[in-house]
Amino acid sequence: MASLNRPDRLTLDAFSDTQRLGSTYSRFTNTLKTPILGVKGVQLVNANFINSSLQLNDYNGQLMFFFYSSATQAGIRTLANLKCIRLLPSWFVPYTGFTAFTLNKYFNTGTELVAALNASATAGGDSATYNPTWTAGLVTFAFDTTTRRISVTSTDNTTFIAPAAADDPFVLDLLRGTTNSTSRIKMNAFNSSNTYVSSTLQPYFENITMNSRLGFTLSFNARGIWWGSSSQIGCATSTGVPSNVLATPVVADCPPILLGVQNVSIYLSISIGGGYDSFSRKNLIASIPIESAPYSINSYTTNSVEVPSLSTPNEIYEVTVELVDDFGNPYIQCWNQNTEIGLAFYY
Repeated sequence: MASLNRPDRLTLDAFSDTQRLGSTYSRFTNTLKTPILGVKGVQLVNANFINSSLQLNDYNGQLMFFFYSSATQAGIRTLANLKCIRLLPSWFVPYTGFTAFTLNKYFNTGTELVAALNASATAGGDSATYNPTWTAGLVTFAFDTTTRRISVTSTDNTTFIAPAAADDPFVLDLLRGTTNSTSRIKMNAFNSSNTYVSSTLQPYFENITMNSRLGFTLSFNARGIWWGSSSQIGCATSTGVPSNVLATPVVADCPPILLGVQNVSIYLSISIGGGYDSFSRKNLIASIPIESAPYSINSYTTNSVEVPSLSTPNEIYEVTVELVDDFGNPYIQCWNQNTEIGLAFYY
């Protein structure tokens, strides 16, 4: 039987957090006016939140497509040959008067996405000052509505290209600025001084790039299904062979995934060690699939099976909820987007 300090249910929501900082959040805390005592287990029974991620996530590196470009097919994979076509985050605000950029946005189709990529790849779509790897007019993108595949093609029959893997050591070197700190990819944002030195790094997470979102999914050491004698390690396609305009365009191995986040994991401060994820993060209470379009409400209700987390404190005065995406990164919500979590308690 429920009593004052032993409720059967508890609803938490982000709007009840009194310590809001900034314009976004990925975690929130609700302080209880009446403590909950004697809890033996807790289970998430329902949740709803906004699917806040665009088809390409603004925060985790999905806005950068890496490839190699060289006048020779052999030995194409070098740090100097590494190029990047990128979009700027949808929330980017440029330095006053700066226009050489292409923004991420809501893409309804693969056709709309490749149009944005082609804009970024051509003159005025980016700036070599802030993206030192960028050269205008090297490649064009296309989307085949029949095969549902994206392809990338060299615009010059004397230039070979090959997509790079997200875990390619040269991609990681570039992102970290290991060999050359002045080659890192930056954004000429509103609060910069209109110089590379004062500009902001573009958000990234290692081993995550746009390539896999477009369907170029091979890892650095993987060999594609059509691997042969002309293939090169690091050319992340099914053939492993660099291509120029006279050859077949480089077609992605898989259809594009226009889904910035597939699952959101929910962690509770009161589920002490109750659940683990693949990143060995503790306090997991549930993993919720994204089943709604961007900027729509994603609702979830657990099944009737009773599977409570049994590692809970005996006295509960506040509860912190944390949202994490598939890659182990914070799942960012704006403060005008509420998140509601429903819990059941067992005594």
